[in-house]
Amino acid sequence: MHEFSLAQSVVETVLQVAAQHGASAVEEVNLEVGEVALVNMQQLEWHIRMLTQDTLADGARLSWTSVPATILCLECGYQGEVRHRELDPSSHWEMPIFECPACESPNTRILSGRELRIVDIQARFPQEREADNA
Repeated sequence: MHEFSLAQSVVETVLQVAAQHGASAVEEVNLEVGEVALVNMQQLEWHIRMLTQDTLADGARLSWTSVPATILCLECGYQGEVRHRELDPSSHWEMPIFECPACESPNTRILSGRELRIVDIQARFPQEREADNA
């Protein structure tokens, strides 16, 4: 259920940035989501749609790209992507252990792949609406 609180944070940030820049509408929001962020994107999108109803972001397009998981091996120093493997359904409840592909040590640190980041907000501004009507 953490998707709801993530959606709240995304929507609050998008609306705050849009208001700070004088936008009349938010047309698109682009996110980066780490492949091991344990985010159900369908739930996140649903919550975002619910929270943006009757706001500047109502009806905005939502897109996202996946950020691959990268690790640092604390044994051999390997730094890079982890082997791609299907995560079983229980991984939503517990963080999987990532073994180093070079030495197979489980003593690793995740460098990327856990983030949820707003990359871009496309907005419409009042002067654009006037220009469209001219």
